[in-house]
Amino acid sequence: MVLQRAPHSAVIWGTADTEGDKVTAQVIAANTSIAPVVATVSHGAWKLRLPPVAARGPFTINVTSNEGQVILTDVLFGDVWLCSGQSNMYFTMNQVMNNTAELLTAHNFPNIRFTRARLVESATPRSSMTFDIPWTGPANTRGLQGISAVCWLFAEYLYPHINHPIGLIESSWGGTPIEAWSPPDAIHDCAAVTKRAPGNNTVLWNAMINPLLGTTLFGALWYQGEANAGRAAKYSCQIKAMVSRWRSHFRDSSLNQTDATFPFGYVQLAGNAPGDSVGGFPGERWAQTAGYGYSPNPALPKTFMAVAMDLPDYKSPFGTVHPRFKQDVAQRLLLGALNVAYGHSDVVFQGPFPSKFQLNAAQHTLTIEYDSGRTPLEIRNNTGFEVCCSAPNATECSDTRDHWVAAPITHHDASHVTVTTSGCTTSKATGLRYEWRTSPCDYKNCAVYGAESGLPAPPYITHTIPL
Repeated sequence: MVLQRAPHSAVIWGTADTEGDKVTAQVIAANTSIAPVVATVSHGAWKLRLPPVAARGPFTINVTSNEGQVILTDVLFGDVWLCSGQSNMYFTMNQVMNNTAELLTAHNFPNIRFTRARLVESATPRSSMTFDIPWTGPANTRGLQGISAVCWLFAEYLYPHINHPIGLIESSWGGTPIEAWSPPDAIHDCAAVTKRAPGNNTVLWNAMINPLLGTTLFGALWYQGEANAGRAAKYSCQIKAMVSRWRSHFRDSSLNQTDATFPFGYVQLAGNAPGDSVGGFPGERWAQTAGYGYSPNPALPKTFMAVAMDLPDYKSPFGTVHPRFKQDVAQRLLLGALNVAYGHSDVVFQGPFPSKFQLNAAQHTLTIEYDSGRTPLEIRNNTGFEVCCSAPNATECSDTRDHWVAAPITHHDASHVTVTTSGCTTSKATGLRYEWRTSPCDYKNCAVYGAESGLPAPPYITHTIPL
């Protein structure tokens, strides 16, 4: 297994029958040992904070009390990441594109260890849980085949950059909504947004997250949203509430060892099914950013996002909602983690984002500046933009009253894209949206990318063009 390394302290806990009994834990290496720590049994449970450990190990941890002894062997200290969400997080290494080669490569990383929680739901909070895959490493081929591909590949790509062990705790379940993973206080935070439907609220939080709260985490990865598509307003609130409450609960239950703003990376929804439909995915992608279009942002601090709308897999044998290109997703998550979680400020992890607009009514054009001119652009095709056509005296686009029309790119340079607004024949362009489709483009062929990073501009919408 892997426990969190210094400067944080790993936390371990358990149960005991003798009230007031002393539980002692000691971390032991081949040639040295670290001073033991002691906890007292209270109400049948104990919890203690190990001394900070900077060395990777392996170590043995001896836990003793009057009731007996438990010995944990082959313990490494590194960074612990929690991987959660629905089916695209649950999507396994055995299903990923080029899985045979990926599984062979994975065996080169024995210091990445992983475990996967069993699928259980509960109407009340649980204090313990079981695992389908106990703590193991890539030598366990069967276990490796069954672990989350996004979770594993992220760790595999991260390892050479940090060069210390990585522990992965996967707790995910296909087809599940965000409300099921949210604690009661996060559900309450968003009760005013829409009616509270108690059906599956908190049932996975209770059974598959709550028992993990004592764990000292370094960060979390989240791949979920398909089950909430079409309910963007609720999701926009719920993602803020869930991230905030996860952070506070893990901090409190880990004796303040998990950081109060631990890094939280997530995947924006990929394309799903070819065609020209808008559907619920575009609004859900926007809601995943809490309405900002990018991460981190004021509502989601210390987060990072992997854009995946340009990674459709129309031939996936697991359905188009389950693309096999998890390598690209993991690579984009890696860039965000290096910058946001590990402080490598020179690592570019975001695609271009609009910074300024210039509407020329006489020429029927709209020019969009990206990143205040700092990011060189690569334009891969001239489609994807739309403008909202409103009445001549309107100042804002109304989705119920107005209509959207295609606005092809007519010109571009290193930092600007110009689109035509001539589709608004007798009306006025008041809004702009970009790649606002369920599956907006073929594989890595949306319109706007960073020329140096190769990262896609994320989907974008504004109902009032800010001049």
